[in-house]
Amino acid sequence: MILNRLDSSSKQPLKAIRPVHHDAGPEVEVEISSGSYRFKYFKRWHRQPETTLEVIAPRREQLTGREAHERVEAILAETLDQDLWKALTIEQGTEPGLPEFGVPSLGLALDLAAGGTQAANSDDALWERICTERLRYWTGTGRESQERKLLANGVDQAHGRIDDLNAQLSAIEDDAAEAARLAGQEGDLAVRLDEAGKAVTILSEQWEATESLRNQIERLASDHTTAQAQLKVIDGNMQRRRDLVDAVRDQGRELASLEEEVEQAAPGLALAVQQSEEATMALRAAQDALRLARDKLRLANDDRDYRRNQIEKDQLYERHERVLGAQKGLSIAEAVLDSSQVDDELVDQIEQARDEETRAKIALQASAASVEATALSDLSVLIDGQDFTMDTNAVQRAHVTDDWELVVPDIVQVRVLAGHESQDLATDFETAQQEHARLCALGGVGNLAEAKHKVDERREAERSRDESVKTIQENLRDLTLEGLVQKLDGLIKRVSSYPADRQQAPPLPEDLDEAKKVVSSAENDAAECQDEVDRCESTAETAAEARKQAEVGAALQAGKLKSARDTKKLAEQKLEEARHVQPDRDLEEALSAKETVVQEAATARQQAESELRAQDPDSLKAKLDNARDVKVKAEDALRTNQDRRRDLKGRLEAHGESGLHSRLNVAISEHQHLTRDYQRIESRAQAVHLLHQTFERHRQDARQRYIAPFKEQIEQLGRIVFGPTFEVELDGDLRVAQRTLDGKTLDIEQLSVGAREQIGVISRLACAAIVSPDGGGAPVVIDDALGWSDPSRLQAMGAAIAAAGRDCQVIVLTCTPGRYAHVGNAKVVRLPA
Repeated sequence: MILNRLDSSSKQPLKAIRPVHHDAGPEVEVEISSGSYRFKYFKRWHRQPETTLEVIAPRREQLTGREAHERVEAILAETLDQDLWKALTIEQGTEPGLPEFGVPSLGLALDLAAGGTQAANSDDALWERICTERLRYWTGTGRESQERKLLANGVDQAHGRIDDLNAQLSAIEDDAAEAARLAGQEGDLAVRLDEAGKAVTILSEQWEATESLRNQIERLASDHTTAQAQLKVIDGNMQRRRDLVDAVRDQGRELASLEEEVEQAAPGLALAVQQSEEATMALRAAQDALRLARDKLRLANDDRDYRRNQIEKDQLYERHERVLGAQKGLSIAEAVLDSSQVDDELVDQIEQARDEETRAKIALQASAASVEATALSDLSVLIDGQDFTMDTNAVQRAHVTDDWELVVPDIVQVRVLAGHESQDLATDFETAQQEHARLCALGGVGNLAEAKHKVDERREAERSRDESVKTIQENLRDLTLEGLVQKLDGLIKRVSSYPADRQQAPPLPEDLDEAKKVVSSAENDAAECQDEVDRCESTAETAAEARKQAEVGAALQAGKLKSARDTKKLAEQKLEEARHVQPDRDLEEALSAKETVVQEAATARQQAESELRAQDPDSLKAKLDNARDVKVKAEDALRTNQDRRRDLKGRLEAHGESGLHSRLNVAISEHQHLTRDYQRIESRAQAVHLLHQTFERHRQDARQRYIAPFKEQIEQLGRIVFGPTFEVELDGDLRVAQRTLDGKTLDIEQLSVGAREQIGVISRLACAAIVSPDGGGAPVVIDDALGWSDPSRLQAMGAAIAAAGRDCQVIVLTCTPGRYAHVGNAKVVRLPA
């Protein structure tokens, strides 16, 4: 920024470095040696911008502001290869990438390394002049320049103008010849028109002579057509008369046939009616018998149900009594269970507590001290605070588990203290007693015997409860007690009312078995009656269908007979009416007379048509039409000739005043001038094209020759980092295109970011190492790169930077010095905070 940005600049890169924590402008001071110059340079941006320059060598100068900026630019332009400076600089925050090294200084150095001379600088200048000259005639892609295209278009346009003027002169000459030809042709066209007019007149007279004959033929044809139409009407009337006669005859035959059929069908209809009536009577008798049988069957079923209900009533009564008894037993058992607080588990706990109390008591008695006091005279004593009267020789005994005290008032106090073991056993005994008493109280019993008696009572109540529940379930089944009672009441009512409601005969069966037998017999009788009804129904349906068919047939025949009589009568009426209007004889005579008229009209028409055909009117019409067309064509040709001559005359008069010959001479002169210029320019274009191709070919040969030293320098530094198998391939712009490592070759784009970054740094170091030994070139500036490299590669890169630093200047700017700790010969300059 200090080399490229004025102190007045406010572009984004400068805004990015402005401090945000206080109001101050960023400033830079640097001391630079470039060529024979050494100077100190200072700049401040944004707030109080300032630029100062102090040139120390070769002679002292002091400048400020824009003059200082422009002086630094002049010094660097004189002493620094700007293109190489940009190529060798790695800016912070950007991927180093792989720069192009197509700069003259590197080409010169590589050419010298390959055995060339210092003439490369003049070669580059010559090449630039060749390229500049080539761009006058060719585009960068090898196409014609715009100037050449315009000149070529000018030559073509001049040639086109010459062709156009020559065409106009040629057209004038052609028009003059055409006008002379048309003048000679006009007389011939007038003669042909006169001849055509005479031919039209003669043929028109002949055509008019045939017109009267054609009119006669048309009239005869009309008469013949009219006669034919009249004949067709009469012939139609004759045919309708024949149809009426035939219809009367046919209807008479059909009527006689129908009358015979009706007479033959009458006995069959009478028989069908008789059979249908007999079958209907038999069906009614069978249906009456079936009703009687069904009534007997219904009564038998009711009697059977009555006897069955009697049995079911008794069974339900017994079930009801068992349910009531079981419910009573269930209530008693549940009362016992509700009042009982003792179960098997509690009995076991009470028995265990009693045994524990007994064991504690035995242990206490075995270990506690025994005290025995004998009264030697009658006296009153206090034992553990209670009054006792002791007669002479009376004895008081006790086991001392805690403290025992005997006091003879006003005489003596005796106190016995138990040991610690006795006290513990006494505590255990008291605890066991309390637990035993608590468990007995929990069950509401005084001892273990009462608890076992209570458990026995509980077991008996549980058994009684289970049996009662089972009895209730077995007798209620799917009913509730209320449902059972309702069902029993219903059966009682039905059984009680049935004998009174039943008819007297036949008598009621004695029991259920007899009732079932009566039902079975009644079912058989009803089934037989049903079969008889079914058979009679089938017979009646068949007879009814036959009667219906016979009656329908008779009705249809009667209808046909009536229709035939009406149709015959109508046909006779139509025939009689037609004969009244025109008798058969008159109709036949009219038909014969009209046939004669049609024949005569046809003969007259044929004679006239034969006479017309003899005159060949079609050929005559064709000749007349052609003669008229020839006349029209001759008129058109003469008129076209005259119009064309007038047009040519006007064009010849107009072109005679336009000076075409003078304009043609000017156009030829202009074309020759443009052609000479075009040929001269094209000769120079082809010459510079050949020179450019030749020089470029030799430059490419030279570049291929000096790629080897650059490739060797990159591989030499790269082997320090990647190992002895490291190789690279360079493209035409001296940029690394491929890397080979351990025999595996990859394009540079396939490598990791870290590997590309390392190769980018190495290629810059190699370029600087080749260019710098002669005092030219530019330093390599690495602004905090290698952030993608692992520690082992950082160590190797430090060695590579150190090796390159022996031949060129390398400047590393970093805020993480540890990343470059392995650059052994580095001089460290810490910037002020």
